[in-house]
Amino acid sequence: MKLLICNWKNNKTLEEILRDKKILESHSLENIKLVICPSFPYLPIMHSKKFAVGAQDVSEFESGNYTGEVSAKILKSLDVQYVIIGHNEREIYFLETIEKQQKKIKNALEQNLKVILPIGESLMEYQLDKTKEVLEEKLSALLISIPKEKRQNIAIAYEPIWRIGKNIPVNKKEIIQVILFIKHWLFNHGYENTPVLFGGGLQEDDIQKLPEIDGFLLGTLSLNVEKMCKVLENFHESTRIYKT
Repeated sequence: MKLLICNWKNNKTLEEILRDKKILESHSLENIKLVICPSFPYLPIMHSKKFAVGAQDVSEFESGNYTGEVSAKILKSLDVQYVIIGHNEREIYFLETIEKQQKKIKNALEQNLKVILPIGESLMEYQLDKTKEVLEEKLSALLISIPKEKRQNIAIAYEPIWRIGKNIPVNKKEIIQVILFIKHWLFNHGYENTPVLFGGGLQEDDIQKLPEIDGFLLGTLSLNVEKMCKVLENFHESTRIYKT
């Protein structure tokens, strides 16, 4: 079963959210674990038997006088199951540091939320053949100190920064090599069953080109729910079983 995370980012009005929820619920979602990550205000109304609900971010603070923040405890109380932490857009637009991400991960795992960690290299790092070096540094910083009993709640999303928002053809061989590198690192550091997803500028046809991997983190493609449903219907069962 594939894991598919749909990051709707800062998009969709209430009317659009309710419409898209009906569309998703009217389609068969077999052989896929679908997670919809809408903006914070929509989390309570997005619960469904057809898909899980995830948040796009979480506060680094457990609680307190932090106007505008949403804690892991609050997300848990809303029956949110997943949370994306450390997206590149958080780093760029909100100057989010590794230290903040570490605190967010800790708080989320303490509430037994499932954490999606996007990691990826810049265009310059890619051109300088530093992809693996960059990924290893990020993995080490975020995962080394996580207790063994919490590691089953981690999933990695390889999302090259230079692909985000771009319509760049998928290089299957290159992507598989990087994902295998990540899996090898995870296995060697006590993460034996951690899913590794792929994301970043994916088009509808790209998903069918990568049946070997555990799943996908989708942004723009997931905003068009009609197109998204076609992707879901064409999704094939993989040999990899994702344990929810």
